[in-house]
Amino acid sequence: MDDLRRIPVPGLDEARSARHERSALPLAALSVLLMGLLTAGWWYEFRAETTHYATAMGERRSVTLADGSRVELNTSTRLAVHWSRWSRKVELESGEALFTVTHDPDHPFVVETGPLCIRDVGTRFDVRKQPENIAIAVLEGEVELEDERDMKTERLKAGDRSVYRETTGLGPKERADAEQIEAWTQGRLVFKHTPLAEVAAELERYHPVRFVFAEPAVGREILSGTFDVGDLDPFLNAVGKILPVRAERSSDSLIVLRRAKGK
Repeated sequence: MDDLRRIPVPGLDEARSARHERSALPLAALSVLLMGLLTAGWWYEFRAETTHYATAMGERRSVTLADGSRVELNTSTRLAVHWSRWSRKVELESGEALFTVTHDPDHPFVVETGPLCIRDVGTRFDVRKQPENIAIAVLEGEVELEDERDMKTERLKAGDRSVYRETTGLGPKERADAEQIEAWTQGRLVFKHTPLAEVAAELERYHPVRFVFAEPAVGREILSGTFDVGDLDPFLNAVGKILPVRAERSSDSLIVLRRAKGK
């Protein structure tokens, strides 16, 4: 039997070689196809249409996107919209925007700002990016937050608010005050038991002025009220009637708040 195995059979080696080559061909073709699909996907994503939007200080703007989603930009806001056949992505570079999203599970709507990734789950939400933090408030529906630094995720539902800080990451859920959050879209600012220092900082976002407190205690005075975001004078007049504070314009761009005498 061993002798029979050693007898050469004409064409046997060639047939074996051809069989291996034929079996390798489908695998090679499949690899090329997968590589082509991945490359095409990367190319389409790379060539995604990008549109930039911005507002100046005190300006508001409403933009309707290609899918019917709406973005409202608040004062001093910059964002970029990246659109491809597979994804919808908005990069909020600075400022504040209110998103009303047309839900499409096959084309995720994502907002990226700093290390945070915000995924829409059919919703209406506000994102505000400041140098020291990022605040997210959900007015309708639900969003998923992801901190890309530690991959921590969290879901916010309607009525929830969370603040992200670089030092501590995502903060605990808080109650979102829809009236206060949406007021700017109607040209108003609503304050409820807010320290005067925070009120002044908010007004500085809309006007080319700087507030200075003559005494630290003045900044701790508590103010409630609704004010026109575009007109600073009614606020300056009202604050002297509501609080024991006097507002003095040192220059066009500097306002000093000091304790009113006799109050």
